Amino acid sequence: MLSTKTREHIRRRLARTGPRFAALGAGAFTLGVSLLFIHNTMRIVEITDTQGASGTVITCATNVNDLILQAGITVPAAQDELRITESDGEDRIHVMRAFTVPVTVDGQTLNLVTADETVAQLLQAAGIQVGENDIVEPALDTPLQEGDAITIRRVTFEDYTVEETVPIETEYQYSSLYYRDTDYEQTLQAGSEGLDRVQYRDVYVDGEWTETRELGRETITAMEPAILKCYGEGAPVSIFTGPEVVDGVPSEGVAEVYTGQRSTGYSASLTAKGASGQRLTYGTVAVNPNVIPYGTLLYITSDDGRFVYGYAYAADTGTAMMTGHAFIDLYYETYDEAVANAVIPVTVYVIDEETAARYEETNDALREADLADHHG
Repeated sequence: MLSTKTREHIRRRLARTGPRFAALGAGAFTLGVSLLFIHNTMRIVEITDTQGASGTVITCATNVNDLILQAGITVPAAQDELRITESDGEDRIHVMRAFTVPVTVDGQTLNLVTADETVAQLLQAAGIQVGENDIVEPALDTPLQEGDAITIRRVTFEDYTVEETVPIETEYQYSSLYYRDTDYEQTLQAGSEGLDRVQYRDVYVDGEWTETRELGRETITAMEPAILKCYGEGAPVSIFTGPEVVDGVPSEGVAEVYTGQRSTGYSASLTAKGASGQRLTYGTVAVNPNVIPYGTLLYITSDDGRFVYGYAYAADTGTAMMTGHAFIDLYYETYDEAVANAVIPVTVYVIDEETAARYEETNDALREADLADHHG
């Protein structure tokens, strides 16, 4: 234990130094509070404007204009706008300087002031109505920048209906039938004009016509085309089909070839049938059935290639074939065609049964359609 003398000595010492420690502690507390206050009120502020000015200040000021002045930047005008943000503990103030935008509409130009708007926002604020068909440049959702100008062009429509004559169109059917007179054209159908009811729309921009649009068309009377048959090199006379022809020769299925044969031409009534019982049409031919059986699919072309009868079926016979005066007699729809194409040296390709069978269904349909259209 401490002696009575030692305890008294300590008491006297504390009595002398206590006030000094207390004063020192109070000062430290006050300084800490002051530093905490400064820490909480001082801040870094970065300031920029749309004209390129910028500056940074460390300040306790709260008035925006004071902050901007401290950064050495011109105080915003009444029409300028501010964008204040905070990022990473640093405040940012961006001054968007107001500028004038010329707006041309309805024959006049208005000078409108904006700082941070799109075209649509500026027009709405100015009470300028824009129709859904009006043309606005730049587009309504475009953010405006200094130097921009807006043009609004009013678009109006005028609709009307007229009846129009539809001129005759010409369709050509090509055949090597006329290889001896390549300029000849046979009229299969004269054709007739049609009549349409047409709805149009005239488009006006700022009162001036710019275009006419067709909105709809209704046929009152159908146009009938003129149909002409004319010469086409290599175009077959026959309506029937078969294997692809390459360089004038069937590409497959050739079982026999008869070259340099004498062909003649004949015609018959539209309801006539051949000796095989088959109705006659372009693509049916008369043969000697002892040489070429009825129903055989053939491909027939002139030796010089200028005339192509095409794929044909052996369907008839005649005296000239049986006596050997002609190898084959080609059917034509008219007597004049038969005379014009009499006696042609031809090459006859016989197609084998297997290959011919692949085209039988298609050719039956072609025959029925042709008989319905031309023979009744």
